Parts: sequence; structure tokens; C-alpha cells
Amino acid sequence: MNINLTENIIFLLKHYDYKWKFKLIIAAPIMTVLILLDWIVKWIVVATMQQGESKNFIKGFLNLRYVINLGSAYGNNDSGDKLAQTIVLATLFVVALMIVFVFLNDKKWIITCSVLLAGGFANLLARSWAPANIDGIHGGVVDMFMWDFNFLGSGNYIFNLADMLVNIGIGIGAICLIIEIVNMFRPNKEKAEEEVKNEIQS
Repeated sequence: MNINLTENIIFLLKHYDYKWKFKLIIAAPIMTVLILLDWIVKWIVVATMQQGESKNFIKGFLNLRYVINLGSAYGNNDSGDKLAQTIVLATLFVVALMIVFVFLNDKKWIITCSVLLAGGFANLLARSWAPANIDGIHGGVVDMFMWDFNFLGSGNYIFNLADMLVNIGIGIGAICLIIEIVNMFRPNKEKAEEEVKNEIQS
């Protein structure tokens, strides 16, 4: 029984449609560009600003403030006492996304996962080269953006491009989910309309 199950699993894995061509030609370049863009922004901030320094960027919309965030997205748990836990959770998040990415074969979900993976991976790797914070603690991530308005406390958020990518990925995923739900009911509706049409004709 176990042998047959193992053989079936191996057979399915060998013949599964992984959409490698789409992932290599479309998804991988998207992730690469997004990760590089995030790193370039972080590098520019580190090279041109001092920690704690603030600058006006787009008045009424977005400002810059350079900080090293030891916590998770938007400065959560930034005290540093849970740095190891934050890094472990970030690593698990990226590994889980990589596994999901391998098995996805729906193009819209592949793109969604690519954006999420780019954000998570960029922040995780950036922790390895980010400078120490003002207390000399390494392992944080470079944050630089602050909204120049306050909506539900948004004016207190400090984040980076990778954080934005994760949120954008979540937004795209929500849209994809709505599309999936709509498509679930569409065939039934079309089938019912076809049956009604046939009854009228008969």
C-alpha cells in the first residue's frame, strides 16, 4: 500500500505541470527586478542619510526617515528583544512561499506569489548587510518611507519598498481570489441559462 502510494506521488511529481517556462521567462525576471529595486533604494538611503534623519519627499503624501528596524513590517516589535524570532518567522515565510511557488501552475497566482516572494526575500537578505542600529545591534532592515498623512495611524508607519511589495502582493491575491470565486459560480449560471434556453426551444 505504501509502495503504491509512493509510486503514485513520484508519478504525479514527474508529470505535474509546473509552468517552468512561464516562471523562468516572466516570474523570475519580475522578482529579480523588484528585489534589485528595493536594494538600490535601501543602498541610496544608507549612503546619503544618517540614521534618524528625515527629509521631505512628496509633500502631503510621502516623506523619508532613515531607521534600522529590528522588528517586522512597519516597525512592529522594534525593541530588538525578539530579533531572532522575527528572522526565523521571516525565513519560514520565504521558504513557504518558495515551496508554493514551485507548485503553482495558474499564471495569475504565480505573479501574485512572485511579488510576495520578492518582498519577503528582499527584506530577509537585506538584514545580512544592513548597518547596525543606533544601539549597535545588527540584523535589522533599512526602513525609509513614512506617509505624510494620518489615516488610521498610518502616519506612524515606517516601511520600505519590500514591505510595500508584500502588501501589493496581498492585494493582488485578494483580487485573484475574487476572480476564482466568480469563476466558480459562472459555469453553473451558464449551464442553467442553457437549460432554460433548451426548454424554451423544445
